[in-house]
Amino acid sequence: MAFNLKTFKIASRKRIRDRGIDWNEYYHERSEPLKERFEKELGPGSYYRWEGHDYTTDGDYFVVVGPALTREGKKRFFAGIKRLPPHGSDKKVYAPSGEYFITIAGALSHASDKWGITYPRDQIPYGKADLEPIKIPRHVKG
Repeated sequence: MAFNLKTFKIASRKRIRDRGIDWNEYYHERSEPLKERFEKELGPGSYYRWEGHDYTTDGDYFVVVGPALTREGKKRFFAGIKRLPPHGSDKKVYAPSGEYFITIAGALSHASDKWGITYPRDQIPYGKADLEPIKIPRHVKG
């Protein structure tokens, strides 16, 4: 059997949750108003954003959990992750990739299982029905 370096590299990569990333809740100038809006219209604990540094790849990542629109325009809760460009870079940050859920508990559980986010205490169990009266901006999608 021949040794394949490409297969070896893929097999040796650690999952993001196993890389020891210290996730800290952080909202920047674009996400802070979104958090305030969702917490006003839906309630506390309806939108989260974390950032963390991965020392194995020397890269920064962010994880977001909150209301979003699917490609079909349906209102759901989204859990996604994206690698941030290097500090000082002029590169644009695009939408994170992830999955949609009908409850925020499902989205938070996914983020916890997949990326090692700490599940928030006293989380209110928001569901699909809670999103109906809320206007979600079109740019908030996965």
